[in-house]
Formats: sequence, structure tokens, C-alpha cells
Amino acid sequence: MVNAQPADVVIIGGGIIGCLTAYYLTRHGLKPVVIEADGIASGASGTSAGWLTPYSHVNDAAMIALSPATLNLHAELAETLPALTGIDHGYRPGPYLRCAISEAGISELKEFQSQRASEGVSMEWLSGEDASAMSPWITAGVVAGLRSDNEPTVDSYRLTISALQAAEMGGASMLTGKVIGLSSSSEGVASGVRLEDGSEVHGGAVVIAMGPWSGEVASWLSHPVPVRPQRGEIVYLAPPGDDEGPELEIGVNIVEHGGSLIRKRLGDTIVAASKEFVGFDRSITITARDELLINAAQLSNRIETAHISGQTACLRPVSEDGRAYLGAVPGWEGVFLATGHSGEGIHYGPVTGAALAGLIATGTSEFDIAPLSPARASSTTV
Repeated sequence: MVNAQPADVVIIGGGIIGCLTAYYLTRHGLKPVVIEADGIASGASGTSAGWLTPYSHVNDAAMIALSPATLNLHAELAETLPALTGIDHGYRPGPYLRCAISEAGISELKEFQSQRASEGVSMEWLSGEDASAMSPWITAGVVAGLRSDNEPTVDSYRLTISALQAAEMGGASMLTGKVIGLSSSSEGVASGVRLEDGSEVHGGAVVIAMGPWSGEVASWLSHPVPVRPQRGEIVYLAPPGDDEGPELEIGVNIVEHGGSLIRKRLGDTIVAASKEFVGFDRSITITARDELLINAAQLSNRIETAHISGQTACLRPVSEDGRAYLGAVPGWEGVFLATGHSGEGIHYGPVTGAALAGLIATGTSEFDIAPLSPARASSTTV
């Protein structure tokens, strides 16, 4: 069975990348279909920390260069999406504080500050006393701090759902099914996709946004897609009781041990996040929970009395070189790849979606995505 009315674009994957790509395509007047094997935002997009930062992975220069644009787009989406869909996705600007408790940590912070300055990003250096004064949650002997004022947070699940709903309002549609291959009108020319139930969905272009499962398409494309899953576990802390002091009001971490506390406007405080290469196992573990809490406790003794409200695990799509794959697939006409964003898919989701939509609709992107071309994967493996 083939869809009677071909879509303008077929998008494989209902995470943040797929849904925002659909939204931006509708802004160009196109009507895409999003095909999702499970549920919208059922993977990493539904359980990520929602911290809008480019600094949680390997700080790749080509990715960081896109950060100002994606932050501007996030700010725009915080206005436009709720107005369209009525869904508040929890966008929250606010300070983020990186703390050092040793001379080694001071050196790390200074290097980090210098790197950011070279990119045109200013971060304020604080004395240990001034850093500690920013939050009663900070109980460690902080000797220095680095304050950032441009790393907001969002509720990633709500953002993804809102993006899809806005796309549907613009003419997009959503279909549940597992894609098992491409349909081709001729060699190297995609005409759509084939589903596990034997049906086909045809469209003028195909976007592969399958997150950590994107490696499966290498056999469809005869082109490598070196992406593997990385499990990320998060622990959630319930709001403190009346006699337990104030809630955390800022994001904060300790550079020596990586313990991070992230305040969410619409959710519980997050203790983030593990980085585990365990294949496609999405189980939550006591080991990760304990490690996250122990690291965070070195920054704040509030961890010792906090109430755990939950724990989640997701799979991030990690590329071999720490750089996303974004753009046209070599050897194919009308096939585009968007994956490999590691733990920063929510952050880079808007610029990815807008760049792809421009590329598909007009043949060009207003953003420099040339360094992210899937062509570079021709000689890499995972």
C-alpha cells in the first residue's frame, strides 16, 4: 500500500530534530510527514536534562559556532510555540555557575574561560566567596567560580510535543510505523520509505533523524553512518519541604568531579548526567544513581537530605568525531541526514531543523553546516 497523497518531505524520527525540522519546513510552505516507530519524544528528547548548552560533550568548534544561532532560535520558539499551541515548554533563562574547589579546578576554569572568550562568549570570573553567595545549596569550599548567563533550560518533552503540534497546524502529519528502507524511483534517487507492515510512504525528500538508531541506515544508503548510543542517566530531586530551605535557583556544577545540579522551571531539580556506552540498554541503574549523587554531594550537602523523586535513562546519538552529521547524503538525491548531536540535541535542535528546512526548500541554508556534511563519514567507522 502506498500513500495516496505523497508528502513533500518524509521525516524518519519523532524526536526533537524530526519535529523541529517538520515545523520549519511548514514555515517554508511544505507539508512533511513525521514517521515514528514508538511515540513522539519517546527517546532522548523526552527525558533529556533540557539544558541549552554546547559544552556538555567535546566542545567541537564547528558545533559551537552554531550555538549563538540556535540560542536565538530557542528564544524565538519560547515566544512563538506557546502562542500557537498553548504549551508552555518551560523555557527559563538564568545563570549557570561552574565552581572550583582546588587549584587544579581553578586552572580548568581559566582554560574554559579563555576558550569561550576566543569564541566571543564572555563569562564572569567570581571569587570563591562571591560564587558561594549565589546559592545556599553551595556548601563546598569553593575557591573560584565562572558565571554564564546564556545557558537556559527547557522541558524537552514539552518542547518536542509543541513543535510537532505547531507543525501539524502548518500542514504536517504524523504516522506511526517502523521504517525498514528507502523507496527509489531510480538508482540513487529516493522516492520515499518502506515500512515494516509492507506499506510505503512517498515524498519529495527523506530526512533521517533516527538518533542513536541512525546507524541502521548505513545498509540502506551504502554509506557509513558512524553513530552509536550512549546511555545518559539522570536523577530527579523533589522540591524541599517547608523546613528544608529554599529550592535551587541556579544551575551549578563542580568542575573537578562533574556533579551538576540543574534547576527546571516546570520540573524537579536534576542531578545530571551519566555517560555510559552499554549498547541500546535503556535501563536505569543503582550504580549511576549513586555516582551522580556522590559527585553532587561534593558540591552541596543538601544532596544528603534531598528526596529522590525519580530516575530516567535515555540514549544519545554519539558520532565518532563529536560532530553531528547534517546535510545531504553522498550518492543520493533527496536524502538528508540529521543525527549525532550527542547530549546536545535539544540545544542544537532549532538550528538543525531550520538549516535542513532551508536546504530542502531552497537548496541553501542560512547557517554554515558544511563542516557537518555526512560526506566526511566516508572513511570513518565506529
